[in-house]
Amino acid sequence: MIAKKSVITIALIFSGLSFAMAANLKKCEDLYAQYVECYEKGDYSGSIKYLEQVLPNIHPDSIFWFSDTYNGFAYAYFRMGRFEKAVDYEQKALDCDYQIGDSARISSSLTLMASILAHQRLFADAEHYMRGAVDYVPAGNTLMLASRYSILSEILSTQDKNDEAIYYIQQSYKLDSIDNRTDKMAVRLSQLGAAYMQNDEHQKAYVILAQASEKLRAIDNKSSLCINLIAQTRNYIALGRKAEAEKTAVECLELSEKIGQRKNKLDALRNLAALRNSPQLYKQTLALSDSLYNEQISQQVADFEVRYATAEKEREIAQQQVTIERQQNALVVLVVVLLAIFLALVLVFIIRRMRRDIEHTEKMARELFVSGKQNAPTEETTVEPKTIAKTDDAAEQNTKQPDESQTVVGIPTENPEPAQPAIQLSPREIEIVKACCQGKLSKEIADEFGISKKTVDNHKSAIYQKLGVCNNTELILYAVKHGIAKL
Repeated sequence: MIAKKSVITIALIFSGLSFAMAANLKKCEDLYAQYVECYEKGDYSGSIKYLEQVLPNIHPDSIFWFSDTYNGFAYAYFRMGRFEKAVDYEQKALDCDYQIGDSARISSSLTLMASILAHQRLFADAEHYMRGAVDYVPAGNTLMLASRYSILSEILSTQDKNDEAIYYIQQSYKLDSIDNRTDKMAVRLSQLGAAYMQNDEHQKAYVILAQASEKLRAIDNKSSLCINLIAQTRNYIALGRKAEAEKTAVECLELSEKIGQRKNKLDALRNLAALRNSPQLYKQTLALSDSLYNEQISQQVADFEVRYATAEKEREIAQQQVTIERQQNALVVLVVVLLAIFLALVLVFIIRRMRRDIEHTEKMARELFVSGKQNAPTEETTVEPKTIAKTDDAAEQNTKQPDESQTVVGIPTENPEPAQPAIQLSPREIEIVKACCQGKLSKEIADEFGISKKTVDNHKSAIYQKLGVCNNTELILYAVKHGIAKL
């Protein structure tokens, strides 16, 4: 019956824990969904607030949830331009991914870290992380590997490692060709043409960029086509083909206005203004540049306000922690002081008790010494005639038949001086007193009389109480003084 109740109790506990974990998981999922919604809307500050609510609800063993949440923080801070914060959270995500041991997750986190560092213009560090991302791509995942090659080539291009950049773009294009990913192939061709152009191989760049633009038009990828047209314009300018450069610049300007890509529009305006040498176009370029700059400043101000509010909150939390630590330290000091005072009082009590016992023992020793000195016989002592007036018969009678009324138990008759107070000790107690005077311990006395040590201690306690002494030393002094025993 008891076992059955125990099983039921354990089952209820586990069911309660499971319910709590399920509730926390549901809450995490809802908050994470709200984070995604804010992130997609561009509300990165709002997305961070939701992630801050996710963290406390994650179970300590849910490493996957910690990894995803830290990655979410990194993405949001990355978009806000707070690269240091993004790096910190992405490093935490990486640590979680290494614990999980999932190579795909590790590769993705390394890629994000490389992108953040590249935006900080730390290209050497970005290259290091990106090469690690390539190494961790799971075997057979050609889509992920092609993507990693593409990003690595862009990082290499920024460091003027053009030959190596071209190699990785070519590898990426081959992987996409094997799996017939036409949309990716068009983008890779556009990247390859830009890499050849940067490597001053303008003729190769011309052919490849033209092929890429055809494929991008075929799949209707307007955003990538804008970038391709900008590259074509610059390549035509380098080849001295002004008419073709102007044509691609106008097409890029119209397309960027249509799809609302203002940065690409600014690049197209700059190229077209330089080709036509038009003051009007230069004014439009400056106006658009100022507008983009103002938007950037506004975004930076908004990000700064968020950072300032966050910093203020962190500062308040830090101050609260400092206050709590000071209160804890003060409490510890108070406890230590009280403990020291208590120990000092105990020590004073012990010292006073020991001093009192010593003074009592010394007093008894002095009394014994004075009593012994007063009772010592001298040569001038005379015996009165009445003392020897008894006849021999009476002396013999007194010897044979002593008067029991004059005998006190525990006091030897042969030494009647000094007078003994009327204290009744049993024969066993007298034997124990004599044994104590011989310096024997309670265990030795118990072995001698065939009794237990506890019985001996009980006898000694009774003796102490009867004689009014506190310890063995006082007992010995008392026994010697009153003739109960001899040393």
